[in-house]
Amino acid sequence: MALPYLRDRQVAAFKHVMESGTVSAAAERMLIAQPGVTRLLKQLEHDIGFTLFERVKGRLVPTPEARIFYREVALVWSGMEHLRDTARRIREREVGGLRISAMPLLGMTFLPDVLSSFAPAHPDARIELSTFRSQQVIEDVMTQRCDLGFAIIADNDDRVVAETYQLNSVCALPPGHSLASRNCIRIDDLADETLICFEPKDPLRLTLDRLMESSQVKPRRRLEVSLALQATRMVSKGLGITILDPISATAFGESSLVLRPFQPGLGEEFALLTPRDQPLSRLTHDFIAEFRRHYALLTDALWTRLSFQDFLTGR
Repeated sequence: MALPYLRDRQVAAFKHVMESGTVSAAAERMLIAQPGVTRLLKQLEHDIGFTLFERVKGRLVPTPEARIFYREVALVWSGMEHLRDTARRIREREVGGLRISAMPLLGMTFLPDVLSSFAPAHPDARIELSTFRSQQVIEDVMTQRCDLGFAIIADNDDRVVAETYQLNSVCALPPGHSLASRNCIRIDDLADETLICFEPKDPLRLTLDRLMESSQVKPRRRLEVSLALQATRMVSKGLGITILDPISATAFGESSLVLRPFQPGLGEEFALLTPRDQPLSRLTHDFIAEFRRHYALLTDALWTRLSFQDFLTGR
């Protein structure tokens, strides 16, 4: 025997009569006349091959078959409502996951700030933020263990799409330092200063060492740290000065440090990485837009604070 053909309007009419108890109430829910509901019920009974209602003392009474049928209708209807709601939330960018892999420079400070405005706008989205060294971040993007990453990259890699951002360096000074009166700190100014440096293999440290060697500049002594937080903390305590990126400088010591542009720039940059030949979700696109907005705000704030436009434009 062929399966009955069920029309949506017929099933809807049956569901509303079962839940409201009368044809008139069902008609109000469906915004149609009562004869329209009656006609839909008769069509449904004809198509499925059994009686759904009997009239007892002037009112409709569901048959046992109707009650069995309604249980299945309710399950299917609930599933369709869930499907419609899922489609709506996807359309409105509320569902889906976002996996972010980031180097510590961004993962520890800047990206949590971005998420502070992004996450409330996407309350149902599952967001993961992991912090790794740049090489691991690149690997995560290549293997699609994350949706996007932030890392320092040495060479172009055709397995990822890279959007690079330049980080012009700043010199962090303790309040009252003799160099604080200058608009810009240059390599020669580091002579005889107590310099707080990063570990020997750090890219910024390597570039700075080469500059000092070529300029024959020797600091008074060096204190070595692993993290920007340590460097800014030591500067705020008057232990020396340091050269670092503006994100770390503003994140860890903005209120207690004097920041000045440092020239020549150390050429530090990072990249926003996404998998090549892999479409990005709408959630990922939204986050990238929010990241760009926050990064623009950061550079604008530094321009205002330093009052030194050449620093931000790189001129």
